[in-house]
Amino acid sequence: VVGTEPDALKYHLLQDKKPGEPYGLQGSNHLLPGVGKVHSKLPVRVHMKKDKVYSWCSCGYSENQPLCDGSHNSVRIPDLKLKPVRFIPDNDITVWLCNCKQTKNRPFCDGSHKKLVDKKNTSLFD
Repeated sequence: VVGTEPDALKYHLLQDKKPGEPYGLQGSNHLLPGVGKVHSKLPVRVHMKKDKVYSWCSCGYSENQPLCDGSHNSVRIPDLKLKPVRFIPDNDITVWLCNCKQTKNRPFCDGSHKKLVDKKNTSLFD
């Protein structure tokens, strides 16, 4: 199963929730226009801990997918305006995070990967 290895989240940006900080999505980065580079055509199952701050990679360049490693700061693409989507779970939960970066429900998978075209044979993935 994709993303179930314990080391998969070893280097993600993780910190504790600050007192008074709300749960759920932080800021408005999940609303930024555009989509990132396709990293994988499969979502990643991730177990998240209550009160931890997670930063989902929206640009597709992180080496620590599906989470941000700060690569968006060093990628030399002039039009890249995507930033990580930060969120704090209000309880321990297992979720499917988007790894194709095309989701309309950032950071969660919405099935958009099923519509990606395979450039080798130009067929749709189901």
